[in-house]
Amino acid sequence: MFPGVASKTIEDVLFAGIDVRVERVNDVSGGLVLEAESTGRPGRCPDCRKRAERVHSTYQRSLDERPLGPRRVTVRLRVRRFFCDRPSCSRRTFVEQVGGLTGGTAGQASG
Repeated sequence: MFPGVASKTIEDVLFAGIDVRVERVNDVSGGLVLEAESTGRPGRCPDCRKRAERVHSTYQRSLDERPLGPRRVTVRLRVRRFFCDRPSCSRRTFVEQVGGLTGGTAGQASG
């Protein structure tokens, strides 16, 4: 390789400072599909601000395609839905937002 040049992961290059792990990269019809999952701390309920302790479920979101040179990149991001366990809160579940990708700030959740 190149002496003195650090090796970087795909997360370091494409998702610097964002809590995701790339599980798979697929080359499909002139573009790339990145399958990733959130790795951040559980979010806080957007109503009462209690930090989530239990995962309700997960699902995959497809984020807008972005150009990467001459190719299009689609990110399929697996996110978590959490329970809000505070009895006085009217919200029962909420979906995490991944800062830098899904419109929220890191560690914040909405739903």
